[in-house]
Amino acid sequence: MICYKILFVLIAIVIGQYQCEKPVEDLLLEEYHDYASLKKLLDTFQRSFSNISKLFSIGKTAENRDLLVFQITDEISRIEPGEPSVKLVANINGDEAIGREMLVNLIYHLLINYGNDEKITHLINNTNIFILPSANPDGFEKLKNKKFNCNMDSDLNLQKTEIEFNFPDILDTNITSETLFDGRETETISLMNWILDNKFVLSGNLQQSVPSKLHFGKDNALFDHLSTKFMTNRPRSNETKSCSSLRSKNTTGSMQDFNYFFSNTFEINLNLACCKYPNPEKLITEWENSRGALIDFISHVHIGIKGFVSDFSDSSYLNDKGVFGTPIENAIIDIALLDHNVTTSVNGDYWRLLLPGTYKVTASAKGFKSETKLVDVVENHVTVLNFTLKRQNQEIIPNMFASVKNDIDILVSQIDLLANVEKRDSLLATANQPDDLIHHNFNELEKFMIDIEKKCPSIASFYSFGKSVNGSNLYAMIISDNARVHEQGEPEVRFIGNMHGDEILGREILIQLIEFLCENYDKNELVKKLIDTTRIHVAPSVNPDGYARGSALNTNNVDLDANFPSLFKTKSQPNLNSKSNVDKIIEALGAKDVIDQKIQPETESIISWSREHPFVISASLHSGSLVVSYPFDDNKEAETQYTPTGDDETFKMLAKAYSIVHPKMSFGYKPCQPNEKFANGITNGAAWRPIRGSLQDWAYLNTNDMLVNIEMSCEKFIDQPKLKGYWEENLYPLLSFIGQVHKGIKGIVRDQKTKLPIQNAIITIEDNDHNVSTFRHGDYWRLLTPGHYYLIASHPKYEPKRVKVQVGSKSATIVNFELNPKGINYDQIVDDVITVISTNSYAYLFTGLFVIFLIILIIVMIVKASNRYSRTSLVTNMYSRLDQEDNRKLLFTEDDDEFGPDDKIFVR
Repeated sequence: MICYKILFVLIAIVIGQYQCEKPVEDLLLEEYHDYASLKKLLDTFQRSFSNISKLFSIGKTAENRDLLVFQITDEISRIEPGEPSVKLVANINGDEAIGREMLVNLIYHLLINYGNDEKITHLINNTNIFILPSANPDGFEKLKNKKFNCNMDSDLNLQKTEIEFNFPDILDTNITSETLFDGRETETISLMNWILDNKFVLSGNLQQSVPSKLHFGKDNALFDHLSTKFMTNRPRSNETKSCSSLRSKNTTGSMQDFNYFFSNTFEINLNLACCKYPNPEKLITEWENSRGALIDFISHVHIGIKGFVSDFSDSSYLNDKGVFGTPIENAIIDIALLDHNVTTSVNGDYWRLLLPGTYKVTASAKGFKSETKLVDVVENHVTVLNFTLKRQNQEIIPNMFASVKNDIDILVSQIDLLANVEKRDSLLATANQPDDLIHHNFNELEKFMIDIEKKCPSIASFYSFGKSVNGSNLYAMIISDNARVHEQGEPEVRFIGNMHGDEILGREILIQLIEFLCENYDKNELVKKLIDTTRIHVAPSVNPDGYARGSALNTNNVDLDANFPSLFKTKSQPNLNSKSNVDKIIEALGAKDVIDQKIQPETESIISWSREHPFVISASLHSGSLVVSYPFDDNKEAETQYTPTGDDETFKMLAKAYSIVHPKMSFGYKPCQPNEKFANGITNGAAWRPIRGSLQDWAYLNTNDMLVNIEMSCEKFIDQPKLKGYWEENLYPLLSFIGQVHKGIKGIVRDQKTKLPIQNAIITIEDNDHNVSTFRHGDYWRLLTPGHYYLIASHPKYEPKRVKVQVGSKSATIVNFELNPKGINYDQIVDDVITVISTNSYAYLFTGLFVIFLIILIIVMIVKASNRYSRTSLVTNMYSRLDQEDNRKLLFTEDDDEFGPDDKIFVR
């Protein structure tokens, strides 16, 4: 009897162990996941695969649930130029539950197979994938306490609206850009903004109903092809129930129409099993039917044509995608005889899905002459078709070298003079000053930006780089002699205001700075020189919602200056309750249980903005003290202690450029708090008050930018009569800060053979961890204190170069590099031949074939020559040559700390 009991216990242990070790994919398919479980799962996936994934919300539902989007791509921190975006959406009808679970499984399947499955790895490396498992989580929540049923009726949201058909009706002639969002549900508005703000190429809407009738003209064939391809790739379901009992979809105001007629996107309705809410045991069958079809559907984003549209006026400059010229945003790509145009992104790239055939393609843009080309599209291949447009007015061609060094030397000398209280007034003697300063609410700020652009069109251009939680635009004004174009060699500076909504002084000071620069460009020499040699970005308010309600925090009650990704995270308390499937999945993935604050829309916008422009230095304006703080703001222990960066002395120099020019900041003025005392008016952030997730720490660790926080006043809300006094205190320091961007080193990195600039080359300072990378025209800037440095320029496709340089106290030392390519890119040659054939460029084709013939001939000769020598002699010869190369490097680069008379600063 005892033996039977022991045997029973052993069997139970084995079964229990088996259940604990079930694959994650099986655990996911055992049940439906309500909103709380879904959110926990997606959080876990993101933390476990943070190198290729991101989780964010595109908005709220009527019941205040997040519309969660999971993004997967190889370079998750940025949108790669030339890489298409595809989105998958499910559960827009709340009672259609299968698609929701299919997308949760798809997310995990893509993540776990990255690096293991060749097809999935290639797909993620070349595609930006966005997955929204539930577009109607409120509707789904109504199901979780109901019995499983094939004919549910919870497809409505809280307001009893069918979200899928709550979009603008394309046949409604009364709809304008102003009324586009009128009468829409909260979920619909979020989906519309998501579609309009991103250049999606392909979209799939997972549904469980009869396909609707298409009305997309000659593009119907493409829709049919993609839909049929998806259904063909799904093995026949075991389900016997017919779909005929389900209603056919009407098409008035559908999401599919909105995608096609209001954006670049082709959205396909992907029909799954007819049963809307089957027993969970059916999920595994549906997943087996859908898995391959979904992956194949995503891969169809890589058909048709793609390319870049760029400016012919600077077409001698090459970016990292092999495309000449400055990108043109919102250029129109028109296909003859097809009604659906697409537009280019901020990187100048576009994609247009097409079936095989010959097409006449025209690219056009405001201010440019259009260009037309013929192209042959082949099956299962994307043809590259680039356009370089000529300007209609050639007088506005950008000057690639903003100024000569002598002019910059004079400017820097004048900037240094701003610290001299007795002499500096003469520099602004001809400048107009404001009579009074006033407060600006959001509408007044928006009107101000419009008015300034009209008043100073030659030097001012404003733009929105994102939206707040409540949908307010985050505006920035560019002030420069050629504001709309990044000129080669011209550094960019940024000012940020109102990060904390209740700190209004920075907001009003920056509004006045914009007006001052606009007003005095033609009146004052110093102002003109700064604008002619610098591209200045000014964002008066990055927290308009907080300002509107008088709170430091945004609408979600989050401190934006503690909301940026941090190196350090705080562990949460362990959950000792019994394990659910979700807990088992978390355990299986080994995800760290940490407290992560959700990245806010304003924060996301600032992050994207920071990566789109080559900011060299930045300042975020605050109130509450009188000091300039610099990184780091945080340390592993989150303790109040001095935590320097590798650029500590450079940050001190930058901070003092503001504080010592200020009339109070560096002169022992009465502190805002009794215990506050700052030498020279500057402080290390962590030594003063540690902040986890600050903008200045994130910017230093993730971009070229060196950002400081400027605390401008003890009081936060400033009465209007006091504003002018604060403006007078901060005008000279602001101009001094701008001028610092012209110090340190700068230069251009080029290909030694072609002389074309190289984008994304890395500039390293030996013994310093903060590298910078080259921008679009191969140009870079690096703020440094005076001294001797060793610089290394490198790029994956080029041999690195090292050079010794001396940095002075005046204008930036110019250090140019020319790098040797590492070898022949055979894959690129094959791609170029395919593109040449597709575009009918036969003259280039024959040249390319001749080059390939020569390469093959050279390889044959090398192989024959190698047979004449033994393997030993070849290795010996190789090491001998390497020794010679090392000796040569020692002779020419390992010299003393001081410069000799023959030391070269430039690499030619």
